[in-house]
Amino acid sequence: MAAQLAHHLSHKSALALLPHATITSPIELVRREHDKHFNRWPPHINLIYPFLASPSESQPTNSHMGEQNSPCLKQHIQQRIEKAVKTIPSFRTSLSADPPGVFSHGKRSKTVWLGPTSDRAGQLQAALQAEFSECDADTRPFVPHLSIGQAASDAGAQRLGETIRAQVLEFTKTQPVLDWDVDRVFVIERKGYHDRFRVVGAIELGEM
Repeated sequence: MAAQLAHHLSHKSALALLPHATITSPIELVRREHDKHFNRWPPHINLIYPFLASPSESQPTNSHMGEQNSPCLKQHIQQRIEKAVKTIPSFRTSLSADPPGVFSHGKRSKTVWLGPTSDRAGQLQAALQAEFSECDADTRPFVPHLSIGQAASDAGAQRLGETIRAQVLEFTKTQPVLDWDVDRVFVIERKGYHDRFRVVGAIELGEM
């Protein structure tokens, strides 16, 4: 039986990198068909997951339909993230589909993913993990990855890898990599386990 998650942590929140919408169309074309988590997760690279429980609070917003409550990242959490990333400048990396990575969870369970070509994501994660040391549920070595989908065999994973490579190549017209300027980190949250994650906070990285 899996260990019970500490009360201060939640699988309903994450600290993550979200790629710009300008490069996600080939990713989403494939995820829509092959990723069982498509409806719940945006394309993302988790930096810390699970993250702190209830990281946002309601904030009144005005609209022509009347006042509504919009979730906003709690100030003390934002300040901690700002502290962790203030000396880390924005950076350019690429998501490579040549070839994509594959996690094997067993003979009939594979996950195909794209990984950044730079180790800067690892440095960023280490700084955030040091600040949020209480977020210690996942003790595996950090492997930055953006999941594309699941497959039930090695052959299926290979076909899925070929599919995402072809889609990325068709999108870029040059090479099967997606260039990405990483300039901020995001806190995302969902209300229930079957709801979709949405952004409740975006924190810019430090300046050069």
